[in-house]
Amino acid sequence: MVRHPHLFVRPGSGSRRGFTLIELLVVIAIIAVLIGLLLPAVQKVREAAARMKCQNNLKQFTLACHNYHDANGRLPYGAQGHNMDDPNWAYYPVTTPQKLPRVPFIAYLMSYIEQTAVGSQWDFTINERQGINLVLQSGNKFPLFDCPSDTPATPNPAGGGNFPDYKSNYGLNWGSWNYRQQGGPTNGTFPLNYGDLKGRAPFFVQYGAKFTDIADGTSNTLCMSELLQSPYNQPPGQAQVDRRGRIFNDDSFCYQISTRLKPNDPKGDYGYCDPNDKQYPCDPLSSGLTSAAGLDAYMGARSRHTGGVNVSFCDGSVRFVRDSIDLATWVALSSIAAGDIPGDH
Repeated sequence: MVRHPHLFVRPGSGSRRGFTLIELLVVIAIIAVLIGLLLPAVQKVREAAARMKCQNNLKQFTLACHNYHDANGRLPYGAQGHNMDDPNWAYYPVTTPQKLPRVPFIAYLMSYIEQTAVGSQWDFTINERQGINLVLQSGNKFPLFDCPSDTPATPNPAGGGNFPDYKSNYGLNWGSWNYRQQGGPTNGTFPLNYGDLKGRAPFFVQYGAKFTDIADGTSNTLCMSELLQSPYNQPPGQAQVDRRGRIFNDDSFCYQISTRLKPNDPKGDYGYCDPNDKQYPCDPLSSGLTSAAGLDAYMGARSRHTGGVNVSFCDGSVRFVRDSIDLATWVALSSIAAGDIPGDH
């Protein structure tokens, strides 16, 4: 019997074929395309979750305002400490018995946002940065203060030992003009000419509105909104650090939001900020701002969300307001008794 070697094949001796370079490149390209399609979807889901978390935080703050109102018959003061009888609104001297100590609005709310340990210890007879009050805010991080879409500002920057507090992404509706004048000059251009009587917001210095004061309706009046936590920078020639987001500081340009600027307005805030920092829009006129100019400071509602900001209304609802909102509507929403009917927002 003659064997034919070429007809005999041992088991397992068949040839094995690997990927060619072209096939490998095709597979890599397909994977890259799939990743490219997946990433935007993941980012959208992540941003949606962050926006929802932001809205929940605002909801908690606004419900706290309601609970405070139930207990005290009015909303908490927007701030306390400036001597409004003084032409320059000077603070009462620290070295003398104080008629009105400095108090930021958040001090009134701590016991209503499940921070009773802080709220119960706050001493309303001394300034916000004295004694136990300074201890309570120094280095304490409160998750409710932060929107996940923004980067939290770090306290205690180099050379900034006087600023031990974390900032926040949430501030109060402060009308449509600046810190000491909420409604704008009556001889100004509409809609920034309400005057202080017509343009009063629910919060002001030594003022927290009663719900019965909100004649325009609580569902038509802003309560709180988002802002950006700027770093504790101090540009050359600037009298103060950039204090946008300082929820524990009653002074101007901290947590007082003006509808003078539309949401995420590229024009920039006017106050202690750096016009060269494009991540935190700042009006070029802010350069070299003095301490005396602080009462004229103002800042707008801002967020890292695409196309708008989260806001809460005095009825407790939370909504997303687009950057494209009409300025007249935005201004009307900031007043408690202007008599205007806001359009679709």
